[in-house]
Amino acid sequence: MKYLHCDSCGHPNPLKSEYLTFCDACGKKLPQSFAEWRKLHPMATFPEYTQAVGISLREKKTTGPLYWIKNQLQSAGKRKIVIFFSLVFLLVAITGTLFGKRAVFTFLYPKVPLASLYSTWHTATIGRQALEISTPVKLWVHDQPLEGEEAKVIEYAKTYTNEDGGGIRIAVNMFSYISSVANSLEDAVAASHNSMQLKETATDINCKSIPVLISGMQGVLEEGNYLYKGGIRLAFCNLVMIKGSNRWQIQINYRDDDPIGRQVAQRVLKSVKIK
Repeated sequence: MKYLHCDSCGHPNPLKSEYLTFCDACGKKLPQSFAEWRKLHPMATFPEYTQAVGISLREKKTTGPLYWIKNQLQSAGKRKIVIFFSLVFLLVAITGTLFGKRAVFTFLYPKVPLASLYSTWHTATIGRQALEISTPVKLWVHDQPLEGEEAKVIEYAKTYTNEDGGGIRIAVNMFSYISSVANSLEDAVAASHNSMQLKETATDINCKSIPVLISGMQGVLEEGNYLYKGGIRLAFCNLVMIKGSNRWQIQINYRDDDPIGRQVAQRVLKSVKIK
């Protein structure tokens, strides 16, 4: 079927008769009626006119999501379609929260590149109570102001960490307490746990403790993993050492499913010395 398009209202008029002159919708005169067109083509027939002047309309789609929605709105009523899409949006929100959150943390905590084992490492001696450590990433001063009870009992504090990225986070903390404050390994380990839970938003912590001797000083090495902000499981190594009123802590975090991260962490810990 061919149609003659009305320039006034846009209505497509079916070309069923050679006498079609006015628009069926608005009543205005149509352009290029058969009579006018034949003046220029006196020997032409009406079928030739329809082929030359008429337009074809696109067939309406009876498949696809838009047709299905329209059909549902017409046949089943709006209430059912609203309920259906409400359930779809709810499902998307739930899965987006679970898997989207995991994807974000996976992006923020990539695995440690293999090149970290073979690239040149940085060896630094830092702090007033000098600690020597070798790392695949450079450590920078990252001091934080002491608050509450800590400010009252700590006379010296220093923190070094690497910048974000590289798949591993290394933090070196050094403290000197006033002489009247007890400084035991038990207190040091408990303080590191509290710090990790508060700063890292860590839950479901699993770890084991091993007594160690670093440069002739007693220490404790904790190794384990925890759930970080409910999104990704991180592995950690936490080395704590004390001598008199001084305390050292080296904390290393990396993805729990990263074997290269574990090798890097072990190599860092083996490099630690107290001068």
